[in-house]
Amino acid sequence: MRKIIFVLIISLMSSFAFAQQNSVKIAKQVIANRGEVYFKFSVDKNTNLKKQLDIFTKIISIDEVDGDEVYAYANSKEFDEFLNYSVDFKLLTPPSLNYKPHGRINNGKNINDWDYYPTYDQYVDMMNQFVVDYPNLCELVNIGTTTENRDLLFIHINNNLGVVENEPEFMYTSTMHGDEVTGYVLMLRYIDYLMSEYGTNPEVTNLVDNVDIWINPLANPDGTYAGGNNSVYGATRANGNGIDLNRNYPDPEDGPHPDGNAYQPETVAFMDFADAHNFVMSSNMHGGSEVANYPWDTWPQLSADDDWWISVCREFADLAQQNSPSGYFTDLNNGITNGYAWYSISGGRQDYMNYFQNCREMTLELSTTKMPPESQLPDFWEYLYRSFNKYMEQSLYGFSGVVTNMVTGETVEAQATIDNHDFDNSWVFSHQPLGNYFRPIAQGAYDVTYSAFGYYDTTIVDVSVVAETMNTIDVQMRPYQSLTANFSASANNIGVGESVDFYDNSWGNNIVSWNWTFDGGNPSSSSDENPIGIVYNTAGDYNVSLQIVDSEGNTNTMLKQDFIKVRQSVNMSNGSVTTCNTLFFDTGGELSNYSDNEDLTMTFYPESANSAIKMEFVQFDVENQSSCDYDYLEIYNGADVTSPLVGTWCGNTGPGTILSSSDDGALTVFFHSDVSVNLPGWKAVVTCDSNVGVNNLEEFNINIFPNPAKDKITVTGVSSAKEINLLDMSGRVVYNN
Repeated sequence: MRKIIFVLIISLMSSFAFAQQNSVKIAKQVIANRGEVYFKFSVDKNTNLKKQLDIFTKIISIDEVDGDEVYAYANSKEFDEFLNYSVDFKLLTPPSLNYKPHGRINNGKNINDWDYYPTYDQYVDMMNQFVVDYPNLCELVNIGTTTENRDLLFIHINNNLGVVENEPEFMYTSTMHGDEVTGYVLMLRYIDYLMSEYGTNPEVTNLVDNVDIWINPLANPDGTYAGGNNSVYGATRANGNGIDLNRNYPDPEDGPHPDGNAYQPETVAFMDFADAHNFVMSSNMHGGSEVANYPWDTWPQLSADDDWWISVCREFADLAQQNSPSGYFTDLNNGITNGYAWYSISGGRQDYMNYFQNCREMTLELSTTKMPPESQLPDFWEYLYRSFNKYMEQSLYGFSGVVTNMVTGETVEAQATIDNHDFDNSWVFSHQPLGNYFRPIAQGAYDVTYSAFGYYDTTIVDVSVVAETMNTIDVQMRPYQSLTANFSASANNIGVGESVDFYDNSWGNNIVSWNWTFDGGNPSSSSDENPIGIVYNTAGDYNVSLQIVDSEGNTNTMLKQDFIKVRQSVNMSNGSVTTCNTLFFDTGGELSNYSDNEDLTMTFYPESANSAIKMEFVQFDVENQSSCDYDYLEIYNGADVTSPLVGTWCGNTGPGTILSSSDDGALTVFFHSDVSVNLPGWKAVVTCDSNVGVNNLEEFNINIFPNPAKDKITVTGVSSAKEINLLDMSGRVVYNN
């Protein structure tokens, strides 16, 4: 029956002369049979290409961008959304139906020839056979099952299995897009290569002895064997539920569920697996291009380690080119690319691993043809295996060490942050039980700060890193010794009627009770360790205190005055506000996004004389673009948009604190949003500064000491004051104008 379906699909795909209406009908028939459709379309050359791609990548699964031509996959829901844009498209034959592999069964190939695509059962047998052949070097680990109950299998390679060693953990996975199968076979061969060469090949022996290696050749078995377990022919990009797994992870910019779908079984299994480990580096392998893709995919800002990424990817590509015919692995920037510069995606595993797991992961596109003829697989091996080795070897370079308690010698879970370098979660952590950490980094000298709960920060200056070496930096951290109460809150500036969660950050041994007091809160007290949902119904500034008691009856109390500031709030609109104490939000308020197609102007005036509006942005998330041409916020120093422009902001870097210096103390805010993509916007605390705005005073007094005759005093910003007086310590006028 499946063969009949595939013949029908190929026949349907050949009918490209049909009108667009017939193409839609054919596409939906294909989706009904396969769960997805493969097609291409063109974007408008005369409009912002990046903007158009940013729109479509939220709707469909973009596979490749070549000039103004976009190649994409879509399931039923995605395709219906795509049709809303009335874009002409052309149906394409799915890559897995362009060539029908023969497999080992039909031609008697030996398992070690590595020039065939195995059946699913052969794959499972091969993974088990590795353990039989090399029981002292590897183990088979099943991290979960798919929707269709196929196994997600890893081979774990280590020369001391079962022993926790101070080694970096490294992961290779392939074929999370089920129809991109070059890496599938190469990773099976790579497993065999590492173990068969161990002890005789110095490079391999070094890797196996010093790196804790995890390899998953097939991350989406349901997609790869969508046509049945006996062949990869008919493979799909998506999993058994029609979901693109490389759009299904939490995203640094777009948050959880960026594709609008529940996390798939494969996604959950990989996230749980990553949580249980401390991967220093990793890579996931794809097909359709020949390029090493480095972070980020989701946003335009470069990684903190951008220079390191360029060097590492350049090494991978150069080595692949040296061992292949001319023209291989030369896509985009001669074989390497920043992900966002190519085209943006949300929910990719690369960004998930880098941001949420503090790992260094890149995406490898290994072959322009997603399913090359089996006879070519040994050629790809020759092109790439040396690059696989070199990339893994990078996990052994940089600096590393063990973090311990200087008093007890116990290991510590700590964050290692490179001062004036790390951002976007590029720091790393030491992990239990060994307290060890690893930090790949470009050559240079760095100041590194180690921080951990219950310990004083420790900074090591001038940590030297030399290319292709590892500098060992063991750190002893001094713990807080006495019982010390401390706490934090989910928010300090809130609107009337909102709630706050409180978190105990106290230090000391055997704390047994917590006594909280919340002035102005409901409830007004709690004995919970971490009270949640404390509601504040009246505007004002409120104290919070915490008393802790240890098992020996010792107590300590922390009082934070005016810790919770409760204010009335206003949302962005056309108009003006006179205030010195409010919260200012975008049109979506505290909990919702702003809307598309907004052009709004709002002016803030101080409510007290001789003062100026002070606006402190504590949250900011507006659609990003290098020139801030999509959505943007402008602030003007005065009562309207003809006043001097203070600045224009978009992305995640907001205005910070802006203080009016205009005669009337006003600030004017203008916000523009375009036709698509709306985000959480901003939260700003609006107050007044009473020490400015003196240009129109009748009289201006300056207290001076000791002697105005001996000191040069320059007074600015008071040119309109009718009288300027200099006063001594007793308030006596010693000089006037």
